[in-house]
Amino acid sequence: MVKIKEHIKFTSIYTFFAAFPALLQLIVYPLIEGNDKLGPRQFGFLGITETIIALVTLFCLFGMGAGITRFYYDYKDSQKSYNKLISTVLSGILFRGLLLFGIALVLSPFIDKLFVQQELKNFQLYGPYLVISGFSRAILALAIALFRQEKWLRAFVIISLFSGVFRSGFQLIGVNFWDMSFLGYIYGTAVGSGIITLLTIIYLFYKCGFHYDKEIRKQLFPFGASLIFSDLVFWCLAYADRYFLLNQTENLGIYDNAMKFAIGIQFILQGFTGSMQPDLFGLLKAGIQKTEREVKQLLNLYMAESILVIIGCIIPAMYFIDIFYQTKLTLSAGIIAIVFVKFIFTAQYNIFSLLILYGKKTNFIFYINIFVLIINILLNFFLTPKYGYYGCIVAFFCSSIFQVVVSKIIQGKIMKISWNNKKVFYLPIGIVLLAAILEFVKIKTGGNMFLFAFILILISGFSIFALYKNEIYSLIAKLLKGKKVN
Repeated sequence: MVKIKEHIKFTSIYTFFAAFPALLQLIVYPLIEGNDKLGPRQFGFLGITETIIALVTLFCLFGMGAGITRFYYDYKDSQKSYNKLISTVLSGILFRGLLLFGIALVLSPFIDKLFVQQELKNFQLYGPYLVISGFSRAILALAIALFRQEKWLRAFVIISLFSGVFRSGFQLIGVNFWDMSFLGYIYGTAVGSGIITLLTIIYLFYKCGFHYDKEIRKQLFPFGASLIFSDLVFWCLAYADRYFLLNQTENLGIYDNAMKFAIGIQFILQGFTGSMQPDLFGLLKAGIQKTEREVKQLLNLYMAESILVIIGCIIPAMYFIDIFYQTKLTLSAGIIAIVFVKFIFTAQYNIFSLLILYGKKTNFIFYINIFVLIINILLNFFLTPKYGYYGCIVAFFCSSIFQVVVSKIIQGKIMKISWNNKKVFYLPIGIVLLAAILEFVKIKTGGNMFLFAFILILISGFSIFALYKNEIYSLIAKLLKGKKVN
């Protein structure tokens, strides 16, 4: 049986600390934004540089965040072999980081030509710092995945806490004392995250030793190679829309600011996924025929948690932007609801793709997302120049529906599970479609954004309660009686 009380406890802890660095970022943004500080244009540049950092992270990590969680079960019985696995993965990230740093130095003059804005043309000034930030993010992602998998709660909390504090602190120092522009923010990010990364590398090599095992590398490479292409597709899906808005710098800043808040949602989902994944893979290892009921219970709970957190964060984020921002970035409050709910698709996809991933069928994940990317880019190409960031949102919605539907079909071919489709399929998509309808009506009528957000939350909340009422009543009854919740 799935121990729900324990699951909720660990999910809450892992989710809070996984999202902690992103929560600190939400405090940093209004402190560096203002009429005499950074405005929509500078925030637009931050949006573009973030895409480069994410790309560096992707290549440095080479799919090994998922690799550690999957190959853990193949190596956990031998501490010596497990140490070699960790050290080999870490050495690979270090090598790729150094390689990308050298490439950034050499190719800076050519990268300058990719941008039309003068501020972005000085890549030699900020490019190496972007590589350091991306490399640091890859190392910290590996460490967090490792600590979470091993349930080293104290190490997980420490690295999440200090990485957030150092990065945010140096970002404020960079903007206020180094350069009052997006460059100061970049410099501060690199220095703050770099300090924690260096300490993490020293700790992991001290604990596991220095290894670069060829046999382990042969197993990791095909697994990571499949995922790197899928991750590249994900990068395009997450960031390609910024480049379609590059000629609308203020709209880019407004949209990217809303997406910065949505990153908090993404980290929360990662926390949910990370705390659920070891239990899920453990159940799958025991055999889906024996554990199907527990697997469905765990994934239904994950879906409900995800939706509740997503809709629950909408109005607080809107009020935060409306109160603390000064420039045109306050307009981003109006699109928070429609931006946040699109991560419901992400939660759905996580469910089906994790089951595909466990079966080591990563090639299917790649094929799915190639088609998703093509759909997304084509729709962005035709819609974004005319409709601005709403074109980006429509493109994401359409491509994500395709992604969820096809991944569900393929998962069914790989692993037979008799889903309650109302919980994992129809209700989540219904909430997203409701949000789209309300957004359309709000635009046409000029209605109050808080009123429409409240309507969305109210209907979604009642729908979840109606669908999960038996589980909710059972959980409350057991908690009130002081019994162990299984």
